Amino acid sequence: MAPTRGALLLMGLLGAPAVWAQEVPPSPAEAGSSTPRDDQTPSKDAPTPRVEARETDTPASRAPEPPPPPLEPTVLDAPFLDAEPPPPAVPPRPLRPFIPHGEPDTEAPLSAATWAAHGGVTLLPLGTAWAATRVGGDTRLGATAAEAAAGTVLASLPGRFLFVHPSYPQGRWMELEVGAFGAAMVVTPPVAALGTWGMGEIAFGDSQQPGRAYLGALGGAAAGMLLGLAAHEGLRHLAGSSERLDFVRRYLALSLIGSGATVGYQWSRTPTPRH
Repeated sequence: MAPTRGALLLMGLLGAPAVWAQEVPPSPAEAGSSTPRDDQTPSKDAPTPRVEARETDTPASRAPEPPPPPLEPTVLDAPFLDAEPPPPAVPPRPLRPFIPHGEPDTEAPLSAATWAAHGGVTLLPLGTAWAATRVGGDTRLGATAAEAAAGTVLASLPGRFLFVHPSYPQGRWMELEVGAFGAAMVVTPPVAALGTWGMGEIAFGDSQQPGRAYLGALGGAAAGMLLGLAAHEGLRHLAGSSERLDFVRRYLALSLIGSGATVGYQWSRTPTPRH
């Protein structure tokens, strides 16, 4: 009996670890509460877990994005130098040039009446110089002609601005043109009177009253200037678009100023008696 009990005890001791080593299946409660570990991969048939959006991921709760920086112009954005500018919204109205007698033409012929008028005005200064010998005490034609010539030469210096015409379209006068014409109207008679008076007092005998003689020459020069301007504009109107004899017309007007100063000087002066 003793060996039998020892054998049974030995077999019991050797068989207990084998029974304990067997895997015990989990209970249903433990199987439901268990979660897969990170090293276990989900199967293909398992449903994908749904991830709920959090309140912080909504568009309204997001911070506004800053606007993009403005684009800087480059060389390609600049207009080309040879590019034509865009046409204006309202086209400018063209100005009609003011040409009363047409375009000037230096080769345009003059009519017979125009030639006759120019010849008649040419004789007017000569007749005025001769008339100066009839109104004063000096009857020498050479002296009065020299006095008229001196007044004409000095009158031509500022008198060239007496023939200024408007150069702006529509016949408008500009400030410089008005100033030049006005200055010539004021300065020309005293200068012409000074030439006539100086020639008469120095070359052909002095006067008893030099101041009165100069005032007479000044009045005659002013009257001759108005007559000369009227004659110049009348001849210019007859010539029309022709510029022929324009030089002659201007110096005819200036010679009328000098001869007018001579008539006034001879009429107002009282020669000093010769000893």
